[in-house]
Amino acid sequence: MSANERSPPAGPVLHPARRPWHVCMASVAAGLGLASAPPLAPLALGAAEAAALALAGARRLAPLAGVLVVLAAGVGELRLEALDRPADLVEDGRHVQLFAYALTRPRPSPFGASIEVAVAGGRLEGARLLARVPQWSRVPRADPGEELRLRGRLRALDFERRDRGGSGESFDFAAHLRRRGFAGELLLDHARPTGRRRGGLDGLLDGLRGRAERAVAAGLPPPEAALLRGMVLGQDEAIDRATRDDFRDSGLAHLLAVSGQNVMLLVALALPPLAAAGLGPRARGVALLALVALYVPLAGAGPSLQRAGVMAAAGIAALTLSRPASRWYALLLAAAATLLLNPRAWADAGWQLSFAAVAGILVLGLPLGRTLAAAGESLTGGGGPLARAALRGMSEGAAITIAASLATAPLLAHHFDSVPVAGVPANLLALPAVAPAMWLGMLKAGLGIVSPLLPESAALAELVGPPARVPVAFLAGLAERFADLPGGQLGVPVRGSAALAFAYAALLLAAAGVRSLARRSSGRAQEAAAAWRRRAGPRRTAHVAATSVALLVLVVRAISPPGPPDALTVRFLDVGQGDATLVQHPDGTAILFDGGPPEAGVARLLRRAGVERLALVVATHASRDHHGGLAAVLAERPVDLLLDGGDGTRDPAFRALLRSARERGVPTRPAAAPLTLRVGALVVRILSPPPRPPGPPPEDPNPRAVVAIVSAGEFDLMLSADAESEALLPLALPDVDAMKVPHHGSADPGLAAVLERLRPELAAIEVGENTYGHPTPQTLGALRRAGVPTYRTDRDGTVALTVVEGRMEVDTER
Repeated sequence: MSANERSPPAGPVLHPARRPWHVCMASVAAGLGLASAPPLAPLALGAAEAAALALAGARRLAPLAGVLVVLAAGVGELRLEALDRPADLVEDGRHVQLFAYALTRPRPSPFGASIEVAVAGGRLEGARLLARVPQWSRVPRADPGEELRLRGRLRALDFERRDRGGSGESFDFAAHLRRRGFAGELLLDHARPTGRRRGGLDGLLDGLRGRAERAVAAGLPPPEAALLRGMVLGQDEAIDRATRDDFRDSGLAHLLAVSGQNVMLLVALALPPLAAAGLGPRARGVALLALVALYVPLAGAGPSLQRAGVMAAAGIAALTLSRPASRWYALLLAAAATLLLNPRAWADAGWQLSFAAVAGILVLGLPLGRTLAAAGESLTGGGGPLARAALRGMSEGAAITIAASLATAPLLAHHFDSVPVAGVPANLLALPAVAPAMWLGMLKAGLGIVSPLLPESAALAELVGPPARVPVAFLAGLAERFADLPGGQLGVPVRGSAALAFAYAALLLAAAGVRSLARRSSGRAQEAAAAWRRRAGPRRTAHVAATSVALLVLVVRAISPPGPPDALTVRFLDVGQGDATLVQHPDGTAILFDGGPPEAGVARLLRRAGVERLALVVATHASRDHHGGLAAVLAERPVDLLLDGGDGTRDPAFRALLRSARERGVPTRPAAAPLTLRVGALVVRILSPPPRPPGPPPEDPNPRAVVAIVSAGEFDLMLSADAESEALLPLALPDVDAMKVPHHGSADPGLAAVLERLRPELAAIEVGENTYGHPTPQTLGALRRAGVPTYRTDRDGTVALTVVEGRMEVDTER
C-alpha cells in the first residue's frame, strides 16, 4: 500500500475520512436509537449513511459505518428485551403483597403521592414500580434505601393518560414510565416500613446520599434547603410546585436538574486542592475520574447527568493521557453510552434538551464567546491579566447562556408549547450566583460524606449554611420575578417532527445570516472600537458608568417585588385542587382564606401579590387542600390573627398548624358564628358554623366549614370553603357582588337556590386536576342558567378581581 493510500484524503478538517472515530461513534449512537424502530429502519439508515460517505470520498469507511448502524440496532434490541422483561411479569389487576426498597421519598401530587420502589424479592425481584398512595391514605415516611412492606394492586403499562395541559395532544404516560425503566405501577392499599435497609453497593450509596442531603440542608431554612438539595443532588421532591413553575417559566429550570454544569463546577472545585496536594497530572486525572464516578450515581444518574459524566470522563482521560480532546467525539460517545443503557432515552425531553444545549454551545457558544471577548478587549483596550481573565469569563458565560437558550428553544416549544423569552436575561443575571451556590452546596455535601471520619464536619456544614443561603435565595427571587414578567413566556407550539426540523433549520439559517453580517461589518466595528479608544479616559468611564447605572435601574425595577394593589383586589389563587383566596385593600390590609395543599406553595403566591403582612388568616376547616399551605405562610409572613375553623378536629396536621401559631405568637380565635371583624377597611362577617355542641367533632368537616362575607364599601364577596347548599340555605344570605363556588364545583343539587338568594355578578371555581370530576356539569349548568360569568383556576390560572369605582374588572393568569 502506498503512502498516499494510507493517508486520509485531502480536504477540510471536518471531512468524514479525517474523523473516522467520530463517524463510527455516530453510527453506533444512531443504531442504538433505532432499536425500537421497524426492522428495516436500521438497514435503510445504514445503507443511506454508507452511500453518503462513499459520495463524500470516504469509501473505506462507508461499509463499516453502515454495518455499525445495523449491529448497534441489534444490540439495542437485546438491551430493550432485558429492560422489558420485568414488565412482562406484571399482571394487570393482580393483588399482591411484596417487599420493596424505596428509591425516592414520597412525592406529593394532586391525587395523593407516589414513591419509586424496587422490588426486593420474588418473581418481580429488581423490577421498578411506581407505587401510588391515594389521597385518603396516610403517606408512609420513607427515605431512599428503606425497605417497605407493600400491599396493593398491580397496573401494567398499557394505558394512556389525559391530554397534555389542554394542548389537545395525548400524553402517553405509560411510554413515559417505560422510558424511565419502570415495569408497572402499584396502587397501594397499605405501606409500612420494616426497619430494614438494602445492602451492597446500593446501600453504601444510600448512606452516602443521606449524609450528603442532611449536610446540604444544614443551617438553611426549608425552602432554601430544598432548592440547594435539588441543585446539588437532584433531590427536588421537597421543592413546592409554585417554585418549580417559577424556575421553568423563567428559563432557569436547568438549575434544578443536575447536569453538565454540576460536573464542570465539581471538577473546577476539586482541581485547586488536588494541585495544592502536589499530585501529578495522572494522579489528578485518576482522582477527578473517581470523583465524577461517585457524583453521578450520588446525584441520581439522570440522562443529562449521564451525558455530562461520560463527556467529563472522556475529557479528563484525554488530558491525563496527553491525547487531543474532541468535544464532538465526547458528545457522540455520551450519546452512545446513554443509549446503550436505555435505547429509549432519546425520546425523553430531558435527554433531548441536554444534548441540544451542548451541541448549541459547540456550534454557537464557542465562536460567540471568542467574538464577545475580542469585542470587549477591543473596546476596553485589554487591561491587565486579571481584567482580561474576568472579561473572558464573562464573555464565555454569556455566550454559553445565549447559545444553550437558542439551541433548546425549538425543543421547549415542541414539548411545552412555549419558550421562556425571559430566560436569556435571567440566566445572565444568575451567572454570578450559580457557581457560589453550587460550590458551597458541594462543599456541604462533601462534609456530610466524610462525617464518619471527621466528626467536626457536621458543625462545619452548619456554618456554611448562612453563606450558601445568599446565592440560593437570590436565584429563587430571580426565578420568581422573571417568571412574572409580562410577556416572559412566548406561546409558540411546534407540533410534529417536521415542524421541529423546520424550526432548527430556520435557527441555523438565522445563525449563518448573523455570522455573515458580522463578517461584513467587522471593518466598521473595528473603526468604531478605535474611535471609542481615542476618546479621553474620563469620558469613556463616564459613558460606561451611565450605561451601567441605567441597566442596573432597569434590572432592579424588573425584578423588584410588587407593592400592594392600588384598588380593592380579590385573588382566587391557583393552588391546584384546593382553596386559597386573598383579599387586598389599597390601604395595605390583606386577608387570606385558606392556603391550598402544602405543595402548591401559596407563600410564594403571596410574595407575587406584594403581600408583606397578613392582618387575618382564616383556616376554614380541617382539610389538607385548604389548611395544608398555611404552615408555610405562618413561617414566612407576619400574621396578626388566625381564625381557627378546625371545629375541634383531631387532624394532626391542623393541630400542628395551631401549635405553630402559638409558638410564633400569632393570636388565634375560634371561627364561630355570629362574629364580625373589622380588619383595616375590610369587614369580615362569619355566618357559619355556630359553636359546636359537646361531643366529638364530626367525621365530615365540610358542612361546618367557615362561611363568610367580606365587605369593602358597597362590594360584598361570599366565601364558603367546602360548605354546600345544605349548610348555606338555612343562613341569612345577602345579595353579593362575587362568590367562590363551594367545594371546587362539586355536584350540589341546591346550588341553583343558593344562586337565586345570592344573585352574584361573578363566580370563581378554585379547582385543579382531580379524579372527582370537579367542576361537575350540573354545577356549571346551574351557573350558566343563572347567568353568572364563571372563571376556573384550572383553566384561567389565578383570577384577579379588581373593584375600580364600583366596577368589577377581571384579569386571568392564562
